[in-house]
Amino acid sequence: MATCASAVRRGYPAVVRALALLLVVMVPVIGCEPTATSSPHAGSDDPPPPAQAPLPAARPPASALHVDPRGCAVGVLPVSPSVQRGVCFAHNYQSGGARGYGSEVSRASLGELSALGVTWVSLTPFGFMDGPAATEVRHVGAMRAGETDARMRAEIAAARDAGLSVLLKPHLWIRGGVFLGDIDPGSEAGWRAWFHSYQEWIVRYARLAQELGVPLLAVGVEFGSSSGSREADWRAVIAAVRAVYEGELVYAANWDEVGSVPFWDALDYVGVQFYPPLATRLDESPEAVTRRVATHLDALGALSTRVDRPVLLTEVGYKSVRGTALRPHEWPEHMQHTPEPSEAEQALCYRLLLNAVAERPFIRGVYWWKWFSDPDAQEEGPNGFSPRGKLAEAVLRAAYSPRCASP
Repeated sequence: MATCASAVRRGYPAVVRALALLLVVMVPVIGCEPTATSSPHAGSDDPPPPAQAPLPAARPPASALHVDPRGCAVGVLPVSPSVQRGVCFAHNYQSGGARGYGSEVSRASLGELSALGVTWVSLTPFGFMDGPAATEVRHVGAMRAGETDARMRAEIAAARDAGLSVLLKPHLWIRGGVFLGDIDPGSEAGWRAWFHSYQEWIVRYARLAQELGVPLLAVGVEFGSSSGSREADWRAVIAAVRAVYEGELVYAANWDEVGSVPFWDALDYVGVQFYPPLATRLDESPEAVTRRVATHLDALGALSTRVDRPVLLTEVGYKSVRGTALRPHEWPEHMQHTPEPSEAEQALCYRLLLNAVAERPFIRGVYWWKWFSDPDAQEEGPNGFSPRGKLAEAVLRAAYSPRCASP
C-alpha cells in the first residue's frame, strides 16, 4: 500500500525514502502507516548484472502491442472465469489517509477495477516490528493514516459493493524496510516469543475476516527464515486461525522459498510472490522470456501436483522500464543499469505471464502489484509498478474483461 514504507520500498527516489525512514521512526507520534508491499528477495538464480554504462541502443520490440478501440490489447488470452482475476489494492496514507482505504476516492477506484474485469482484490493491513531481531508484532492501533480496523471494515464493504471478492493479506513491516525473510530473534526463546506475538496478531485479523465474511485469508507473507525450519510453529499458527475462521487459507511464500515450505497440506492454496528473473540481458527476446516464465510456472505445477493444492500468484508485478524482466523485484533506481521508461516492456511481461497462466489450470489466481486507492498518487513515479493508465492496463483488460473476449 502507498504509505510510509512505500517510499522505502520499490520505485521512489532516494530522498523520498530517506524522508520515509524518518517518518517511520516517528510512526507512534504522527500515525503514519507503511505500505502494503512485499519485499521480493533476490534468489540464487538471479542473472548477472548487465553492464552499467554505456547502454546498448534499445532495439525495436519483436512484436508490438496493439490495442483495439475497446481498449483491449490484441494477442492476450482470456483468463478463465474460475480464476481469481486479482489486483493488489494499495492504501494511500497521505493527508491522514483521506484518499485511502475507507474513502470515497478509494471506493471509486474499486469501481474502476470492477469495470476493468477484476474480480478479486488483496487488501493489506500492517503490523510493525522494530527490527529483524524483535520479538513483538505491534498492531496498527489508532494510527489515523494507517489501515485501522475501521478503515478495513469500510474497505471490505466497499469492495463487496463493487462486486469484488477480498483476499485479506495482513503483512508486517520492519523498521528500515528490512526483508521479512531476514527475521531472526536469535534464540529458541526469542522465536517462541515471536510466534506467540505473531499468532495473536494474525488471529485478530482472522476474527475480523470471519466477522465480515471475507472468503480468503493469508496466514503469512514471505517468512522464509522460519517457514522451512519451524514447521511445528507454523502449523500451530494455522490451527489457531482455523479455530476462529471458516474461510480458505493461503501462505504467500517468496518465489525462491515456495519449494521448501512443508505445511502446504494444512492450507487451501500454495501462494507465491512471483518475482523470478525472466531475462539474462537487456532487450531479451519475447521467446526467451516466454521460456523462463514456463520454466518457473511448470515448477510450481509440479509442486501443486506433489502437495495436491492449486496455486495462487499472490503478488506479481513489473516496472514500466526497459529491462524490467531482469530483476522484477527491484526498485528502478536500484537496477544495475540506468532505467529508461518503457510501457511496452511492462506490457509485454504482463502479456507473456497472463498467456502462460491461461494455459495452466493449476493456477487459480493472479494478483498484480499494484493499484493505488488514490488515482493521483505520485509515490512510484512514472516508471513504477502500477499498470494504471499504461499499456499494461489494456493487457489486463484483455485478459480479465468479458467484453474483450467477444469479437
